[in-house]
Amino acid sequence: MNNESYIAIVGGIPGVGKTTVINEALKIARAENFDISVIIYGTVMMEIAEKNYNVKHRDAMRKLPPRAQKEIQRQAALEIAERAKGKVVIVDTHFTIKTGIGSFLQGIPSWVSEAFHPKLLVLIETTAEEIKKRRELDTSRARDEDSLDLLMEHQLLNKIVAASIGQKTGALLLVIPNRQGKATEAGRVLFENLKAMKA
Repeated sequence: MNNESYIAIVGGIPGVGKTTVINEALKIARAENFDISVIIYGTVMMEIAEKNYNVKHRDAMRKLPPRAQKEIQRQAALEIAERAKGKVVIVDTHFTIKTGIGSFLQGIPSWVSEAFHPKLLVLIETTAEEIKKRRELDTSRARDEDSLDLLMEHQLLNKIVAASIGQKTGALLLVIPNRQGKATEAGRVLFENLKAMKA
């Protein structure tokens, strides 16, 4: 059995439409009979946080002390790496996470990238104005009210972090714009790059 994993880390700041783009890529994959699994890093982290820290809601994880967040992150990375063996996997996550005190937690620190050995790093991006509008329309989550400048800074930080991970791991780096009404096109770009990981 082939235990090599083909992991693509797909990230973007909250409100960028990352999940929508991933879902579009999965539709194309099903139509072309190409098997792709999705593991949501936050879901695995939430399982660990609920079990070990009594956290009841995903947004509450950001309020934990940074040391606790890092330990949850480490345990989740090991669990995900095990689940990804032998598969093409999208790890749906964030390259950086804004904490409750305004600093940024590394979403993919060295101990995570070493566990994953990713082949592809994907950033989903759009304009700050579109992100702000999407956040305002999403009443299902407790979103932060960030300024346009902070949204742009957060996306820039993601690029810096992704480039650093790529330099250390040799993973390819891809930035996909997800402008309003263009999610299908963005999903196609994501799918083609996922397919190329096994070529």
